[in-house]
Parts: sequence; C-alpha cells; structure tokens
Amino acid sequence: MNHSTEQDAYRGRSLPSVRYTVHDEAHAEGVWYPNPASALILLHPEGGNHLPDTLHQTVDAMREEFEDAGLLPNPMRAGGMEEADEGDLVVEWASPAGLEHPEAYRLDIGSMVRLTAGTEQAVRHGLRTVRQLLTAGEGIPYGVIDDQPVLGERALHLDIGRKFYPQAWILDRLREMSELKLNTLQLHFSEHEGFTFESERHPEVMAQQYLTKSEIREIIAEAKRLHIALIPSLDSPGHLGYALRHRPEWLLHDRDGKPARGALDITNPEAVAFVMELIDEYAELFAGSAYFHIGGDEFIDFSHFADYPQLGQYARDTLGIEGGSEVDAYVAYLNTVAQRLESQGFVARVWNDGLYREGLEQKVALKTSVQITYWTKWDPKMATVQTFIDKGHKLVNFNDAYFYYVLGEHAGYRYPTGEKIYADWHPGRLPRIAEDEPQEWSAPYPSWLLGCTFSVWSDKPDAQGVEEVAAGIREPLRAMAELAWTGEKRWDSYEALAEVGRLAGLRG
Repeated sequence: MNHSTEQDAYRGRSLPSVRYTVHDEAHAEGVWYPNPASALILLHPEGGNHLPDTLHQTVDAMREEFEDAGLLPNPMRAGGMEEADEGDLVVEWASPAGLEHPEAYRLDIGSMVRLTAGTEQAVRHGLRTVRQLLTAGEGIPYGVIDDQPVLGERALHLDIGRKFYPQAWILDRLREMSELKLNTLQLHFSEHEGFTFESERHPEVMAQQYLTKSEIREIIAEAKRLHIALIPSLDSPGHLGYALRHRPEWLLHDRDGKPARGALDITNPEAVAFVMELIDEYAELFAGSAYFHIGGDEFIDFSHFADYPQLGQYARDTLGIEGGSEVDAYVAYLNTVAQRLESQGFVARVWNDGLYREGLEQKVALKTSVQITYWTKWDPKMATVQTFIDKGHKLVNFNDAYFYYVLGEHAGYRYPTGEKIYADWHPGRLPRIAEDEPQEWSAPYPSWLLGCTFSVWSDKPDAQGVEEVAAGIREPLRAMAELAWTGEKRWDSYEALAEVGRLAGLRG
C-alpha cells in the first residue's frame, strides 16, 4: 500500500495524535477485540535483564484505564510470549526496528496485539492508542501500525504568575495533556503581578496565593508518572515587578532617574545575587528537568537601550568588553544565568525579542547552547528565525498568532480556536515577518526546530475563571496536538477531528 491508501484503509480507525503507517499485506482479514479471558502481558526481556520497576508501574497504570473502560479486567502479569493467547495484549520492551523517535511504537495486530516500544513514554502512547481505538470502534483490524511524532516537543505553557491556578487544576491539565500525547508543561510563576511558588530563601517575594513546595513536588511526581517534562520559568532581568516590590533600589533607572518597571539593575551585584539565589532554589526543586526558561524578554524598551548609559559603562569598565554597549551588558547577564544553570544540568531558554536586533551592534554573542522560544516578530527590528539558525541556536515555535490564549483578549489578541489552528497552521509555520512574508519550513522539519508550545497568558486574570480557561483551551490545544504529532491534516475540518476524539473518549 502507498501511504495515502494506508490512511484510507484505516481512516475509520484513525485517532487524533496518532500518525499511522499501516502495513497489512501479511495479515489475514480480521478484527482484534479483547475477550473475558484477555490479559495484559509484559514480556520478560531476552537475556534475563530485569525490566525497570517504573515500566511495570506504567503498564499497570494503563491497565487500570482499560479496566475503567471495561476492556481488560484481568490483572497485568509478566511472562513469556509462549504464555500469550488469543485476545491478549502483549507489551515488548524493545525499540521497534526502523523507527528512530524515542516516542515511537509498533502495534502488530492479529489474534493478539503485540506492542513494541523502547521507552516508557512510548509504551504509554501505544497502550493509550489501543484503548482509544477500542473505545472508538468495534475492535481493531488486523495489521501492523507504526506511529511516531513529527515534532519532539509538544507543550503547554501556563502563566501562573499573574493568576493563581490551584494544584488540582494543574494536575487535571497534565492528565489531559497525556491523553493528547503532549509531553511538556512550562510553568511561568514570576510576573509583575505575582509570584506563586513558595520560596524558603526569600519568602518576601511570594504572593498571597501560592503553590507550596509540597504541592509542587506532587505536580512533579504526577508529571513524571505521565512522562511529561516540566520546565520552570523564572523571567529575568525583566518581569520582576512583584519579586522586587520591596526592593526599589534594585530596579534599573534610566538617565533621568525613572525606574523601569520590574527591570533588574544588572550592574548591582546584590540585585543579581538575589535573582541567582532564587534561580538556585528552583533549580534544586526541579532537579531532573532538562530545561529552565530564564525569560530575557521585555527587560526595557529594546529600542531605547541608550536611555540606560550605565549599562554600557558596566559592559566596558566591569565586564571588560572593549567598545561594549548597553546591549552587551544585557546579553552578558543572560549568558551568566545560562552558565549557572548549565552547571546544574539544565539547558537554558530565552524569548527571542531582545536579541540580535537590527540596528544594535551586539559584540557579546548569546551562548549557542541557549535555546530560543520564538513567539513574535511584531517589531521589524526583531531578529528573524534565520538569524538564530545562522547563530547556531535551536528553536521552539511559540507562534503568538495561533497559540497565545491571552486572558481578556488583552493587547489585541483573540482567543485561539481549534478551527483556525487546524485550518491554517503546521509545525513549520513560525511567526511571520509581514503579511506577505512568512517564516516557514516544510516537512521533514529541520533538526533545529525542537517543537511547539501553546501558551496561556493571564494578562487580565479576572477575565475568566480557572474552569473557563480549561474549557477555552481544550479545542485549540487538541488541534495543535494533532498537527504537532502527525504534521498533516487528515480530516476535512476541526469539527471532524473533534468528533473522532469524542468517540475515542479523549478527555483533551
């Protein structure tokens, strides 16, 4: 079968966030469905190597989903292939041949189903696909299904600094994300209007409502159970209005003595040490996470660096940058924060808008190890995507034209919809330069494009309650999840996609 025919043959069994390549020439006609004696068997590995306990936990947790749906009531057991019988679902802990992505899995469907997957995350994806297929139809046709995503990172970003979201609400989002095969959650907890993580080193920064470290650890544990990566986001040297509300002497002042809103005076060693202590505290809390977002956006009006001449003097006199200017002090600060986090095992990420701007001679280069979360090019002076590629950076697509859910529809934004995302977006479409000048790459997507992220920004926190936010993001998040996994439109409309999701019992 060619790929198009494969899709047509399996269209009635296709699901959101599943990119089928189906091979069925070698299989007799038939449909697999579990029977009252069906078991979920976790294969012993050849050679006697022990399976990780966490794999047993993952498979057992997924078995509970089958049991809840009335599909596999029998206990999970470990065993060999010789013990498998008709109607059983067998999990083999091995990388499927020919599939390279760590989330890839293979389903070999006959009188029994054999799932082959090389990571616990892939095992969870494969088992969830089986459960969703069974929920959506009268069994699964015989064949071999290969599935893997086109983008490695498929994420949700939550601004919990401006608006408090309870722990239970965040846990619910994690479970919905897992259903949609989204794999990363970024928590942005510091803003001008609030600081919603408990701090033991600097309790004075905390807002009235905050998540305790105990609650955060429970979020971390649930994310780990669901194989969803967590990214803490502590913005600096801007967006520190709440954290600095009691320390006005640590704010950056312009040549006329006017403080810049929430901007850290990066020439003041005490002010910088304060932020570094916070970063260290949350680096310790999120130890094991791969990334830490350090912000870097909206520090000052980037078109008016000259209003802060002390930054240029600091670059030349203290940092020893010959001919250094104000922008060099700013980039040097970001490099310092990135280096500190890298020494603790993190990759640092920053927003794109303050870097390599047209008209600014930037003598200090941003560390190429720092990754760019590219969200906009509303200002013509902002650097293009190609600029960052040429400088050696990897990027995440935060396209604000599709993925910014801004409470109160502040700053001209409109709530994104599943219809718009599904009709107009694909993973290689980044923020455009101008109306008729896109920044766009075709599949197969380049290695520098790490993934995409849907963002909730709580600019007007009272505009919606937390459940309204949950309901409002459900459809656009599903549309992004579908395209970020498959890279193609397989239905004629978003509504058709959503209907298939409803039949499969997707909670997202």
